[in-house]
Amino acid sequence: MTSNLQKSPLGNLPIHKIPTWLPITLILLLATILYLYQLGTEPLWQDEFYSIEDAETFNILDPGVRPLYYMFLKFWMNFGKSDAWLRSLSVIFSLGSVFLTYKIGRRTAGEFVGLISAFLLTLSPTFIFHAQEVRMYSMSTFIALAGTLILIQALENSDLKCIIFWAIARVLTILTSPLNILLLFPDLLIITWRYRQQKRVLLSIGIFLLLTGILIIPSSIAILEIAPKFFGDWVANLTPINLRMVLSTPEVFTANPPNSSELSKQTDIFFKIYTLLLISLTGLALFYITKNRIKPLLWITAWAFLPCLPILLMSYAFANIWFPRYLLFVAPYFFILLAVGFLQIFHRWRYVAALIGIYYLIAVGFGLNHYYTTSERVNWPMITQAIARNEQPGDVIIYSRSPRNAPKPNALRYYYQGQIPIELQVNLCANSNQNKISSSDSKPVTITPLSTLLTTYSRFWVVCEVFDEAVFNNFVSNRFQIKERQSFKTRFEPLQVFLLVPKSSANPPTVPSTTENSSPNS
Repeated sequence: MTSNLQKSPLGNLPIHKIPTWLPITLILLLATILYLYQLGTEPLWQDEFYSIEDAETFNILDPGVRPLYYMFLKFWMNFGKSDAWLRSLSVIFSLGSVFLTYKIGRRTAGEFVGLISAFLLTLSPTFIFHAQEVRMYSMSTFIALAGTLILIQALENSDLKCIIFWAIARVLTILTSPLNILLLFPDLLIITWRYRQQKRVLLSIGIFLLLTGILIIPSSIAILEIAPKFFGDWVANLTPINLRMVLSTPEVFTANPPNSSELSKQTDIFFKIYTLLLISLTGLALFYITKNRIKPLLWITAWAFLPCLPILLMSYAFANIWFPRYLLFVAPYFFILLAVGFLQIFHRWRYVAALIGIYYLIAVGFGLNHYYTTSERVNWPMITQAIARNEQPGDVIIYSRSPRNAPKPNALRYYYQGQIPIELQVNLCANSNQNKISSSDSKPVTITPLSTLLTTYSRFWVVCEVFDEAVFNNFVSNRFQIKERQSFKTRFEPLQVFLLVPKSSANPPTVPSTTENSSPNS
């Protein structure tokens, strides 16, 4: 290791008097505050309901492709089921990820790289989002980092015992998130190069890899089975990947501002410059590492870039999966590279480094402010409370969904604490063009005929997931009187809630044939 990265950025200040544990402790304290702040404020979103549903129904005999997280979550749910409590499991693993990023950065490039990279991860709005989410991504990142740290120990000290623990960690991270199998790509290249002249060592490692492959066979088979469905599902309708999307990845990792269309022209230019700045810092780090041939940092570079290549190729060949959550496991390595590049600037031009630091803090401050102050989710607690306050005996809640969404977890049912029944209907408020159920949702859906509902209940709370004024008015027609109408903000279009009462109890409302015959399987 050259002395450049080990050199103190604080010059001749008496930093030796500062305990080595204090800076990382302060960073972890900051991370704890950020990860716990507003932890239960935002309602759960669709993917989090999937996690809860999969944890509740988890069966060790049919573990699926991501069993480890669901095992942990199922155990965690024995002690509480509030939104904040369920998310706190991810907080624990996220704090562990911050510490392991520090340890890896410190081991490969020195104390200050470790601290800076841990600080970047702590302030990342993208990472905070996943730290406050009932999903497996923070856990998979933590286990992946643990495996990497163990492998570094094995490579530096030729400790074959560590290879056993590395193999275990890699199996566990793959059983948490299947895409983490891509870490084996740089792992194998690094191991092969490191022990290229020690055939016996390579043979021993090959045996461990064989055992690793055997352990992940069930998960691999499950992945191969669902892959065609996945690429033909909702990802097939997303915006195709492009170069700008790829180059903006460091910006998303560090600041995650809103889309360009939501920014003013000046702010958009600010973040374009910010993206170029991050790319330049990464390029400077790569130049420094390759020029000096610093082995540990060459390993970091491999872990940062090589797993991304298959994701990039799949995004171009099949459908766009270049999402922050699928790339989260490589983010800590990018932060280490950014820290290396920043220190190169600092040791040469301190005023320039200071300006870069200020620019970064403004960008990340903007991103954090947007994350904590902007709600893009359906406020289901508010909706269900509004209904519960005004419900009466004889009422029913009719939840109108598109055929595609009909089998998905029912957030309305999850949050509703009232006494009246909830019934599912399809295309009652809009004729959705999504005429097929998502291929990843094949569970049977029970729908009570609308004619039965209209003759059984006296008042109807209609919750419209998708709304078309003309279609809804055709349903209401002369049959109902709209007693209440409320609109709730969502990310895309407002969610509408109506209270309908038949105009004449003597003449029960008739049922439009287009609605009664709707089927989620059509």
